[in-house]
Amino acid sequence: MSTVIITRPQHRIEQAQKAYQQAGFETMAMPCFAVQTNTEVTPEQLAQAERAPLILIFNSNAIKHLLLLKPDFTLSQDTKVMGVGEGVARYWQDHFDQPILTPASQDSAGMMALLDHYQPDSLVILTAAGGLDLVRRYCIERQIHYQQINTYQRVPLSLNFEALYELLKTSKKPVLTATSGLILEHFWQQCPGKIKTAVSRLPLISGAKRISQIAKTLGFNDVHTADSPSNSDMITTLQKI
Repeated sequence: MSTVIITRPQHRIEQAQKAYQQAGFETMAMPCFAVQTNTEVTPEQLAQAERAPLILIFNSNAIKHLLLLKPDFTLSQDTKVMGVGEGVARYWQDHFDQPILTPASQDSAGMMALLDHYQPDSLVILTAAGGLDLVRRYCIERQIHYQQINTYQRVPLSLNFEALYELLKTSKKPVLTATSGLILEHFWQQCPGKIKTAVSRLPLISGAKRISQIAKTLGFNDVHTADSPSNSDMITTLQKI
């Protein structure tokens, strides 16, 4: 039986472990980040978001912490809302009546295809600091005025690799998972040199093509791309290898 190394943020680890265990896999939790509300967001920023013609949301955390900052957050009916992934869409619909558009590919490339279609002059991005380079470059190249509001913060966690080191000595072959490029880079930066070669040879399940590209650049050579970073899609891909 494979042991799945789960690197999701701390608050998502328990749910992910249950999903993988129900699918018949053992798990090892190695959360790379914790998440907290960004209390430096100003009322003026939130008011500007409420008036935005278009809002992009890349993670359900952005919505959760937006509502912690402003529980009565209300958009104009003319505002378009776009979100990456079904999880974002479900979380949005649980809290707002406003429709939300999601790209079929459930990734940043799909989001940019939606932007190509709607061609906005300006937009607001709800997210956290870090990542989103593709989207920022897209906006700059097309002269789209954008404002990024970091409603939450990622807090890097120190990883203990001893359990993984011991697991690599056994006949069991662990499987690594990565649901964001930042998570994979954080994991790799902390990975001890004595096991980096062995870890780079492990099967790696990635949540998007962009993450797979990062993995290959880092030196991973057995990379499998899921349809999305959701637990169900990651498990489906894992079951095929």
